[in-house]
Amino acid sequence: MARTIRAKVAVIGDPAVGKTALCQMFHSAGQRFPKHYLMTLGVEFCVKAIPLPNNVNVELHLFDLAGQEIYAEMCPAYWEGAAAVVLVYDVTRQHTLDACGNWYGRILETLGQNSLPGVLIANKCDLRERTIVPRAAGQALAQQMGMEFFEASAVEGQAVDAPFHALAAKMAEKYDESVDALQSL
Repeated sequence: MARTIRAKVAVIGDPAVGKTALCQMFHSAGQRFPKHYLMTLGVEFCVKAIPLPNNVNVELHLFDLAGQEIYAEMCPAYWEGAAAVVLVYDVTRQHTLDACGNWYGRILETLGQNSLPGVLIANKCDLRERTIVPRAAGQALAQQMGMEFFEASAVEGQAVDAPFHALAAKMAEKYDESVDALQSL
């Protein structure tokens, strides 16, 4: 029988970076790209199980939070209990990468933690002619935060699954470490 690990994941970043598009494309296996931008009002939620080797399924409970400042006061309530974070920025807008550090600091402060497992996603990589954020800048920020770095294009469905699968593997690893620590007591 497969073992199931459940992990609450906060998907955060500035408005219009593609958080919802990434979540919807991942959840629908590339079948549901939102053709028209609709601002997330508060939070959107979805769950997807990822099968891993050794008969383990990791259920990612994705809380896709609105990036608009008007919703800032409600974010901490949705961040409570998060086991991981997905930070997203838009490669055509430098300030969205710069804001990722602030988003990460806010969630850490809310959770009272020094670090949190997560991934940093450079979205909209299909817009090559409009890209202004160098890959190295994203990689450097991800390394500084202790996260893996990924490039994706939600509109093309390019590399959308990879960050979520990496996060699922990280959640399984973290779970195994906590079980091992309890067994050694």
